[in-house]
Amino acid sequence: MMVDLNNLTTEQKKALFEEMKREEKEKEERKQQAREDYKNVVADTVTRNFEKLKDLAATLSKVKKSVFEDFETALKLKSELYGVKENQQSHTFTTSEGLSITIGHRVTDNFDDTVHVGIEKVKGYISKVTAGEKAELEELINLLLKKDKNGNLKASRVLELERIAEKINDEELKDGVQIIKEAYKPAKSSTFIEAYYKDEQGKKVYLPLSIVNADMGE
Repeated sequence: MMVDLNNLTTEQKKALFEEMKREEKEKEERKQQAREDYKNVVADTVTRNFEKLKDLAATLSKVKKSVFEDFETALKLKSELYGVKENQQSHTFTTSEGLSITIGHRVTDNFDDTVHVGIEKVKGYISKVTAGEKAELEELINLLLKKDKNGNLKASRVLELERIAEKINDEELKDGVQIIKEAYKPAKSSTFIEAYYKDEQGKKVYLPLSIVNADMGE
């Protein structure tokens, strides 16, 4: 029912205005309470599941440590029997039934500050190259000296640069590349474990050891 304000007295208008204010206030309070209820649900859910994930992380850490320790004997035997180098980044062990476990560490390419001296020497060689050869060679070498998002050169590109330097056989260029090589200080960034088995079709099926890869089912 529509109310014609013109037919209301001053007191009635005042009462109506107060009623509207009260309803608006109650509406705002209900909205705020709903938001508080939501925050409480989130807090309870986060706290409850954080403990589950914390337990999972502790279990993964414990199992990872146990697996590496358990393979120590096998690693020693492998080194003695096959002459495996200690700086090998990964080791794979497989059974005749097709079960396989790989343990190892990932390496981050790092160079000390002398790398800049080597780079300048390489660029110094480019400046001496005749104009006809310079553009193409400069583009190639700059590509090989391109740094990653962390500001480091890639070791694989330095090896390619070394191959080019040997082919060109310029002493300044070779010396620059040698300085870059000697500045290489690789660092272990993480250890990892991978495991798989072969299904009836002989296809490798990896165990989801990362929560990212874990299947949640249907």
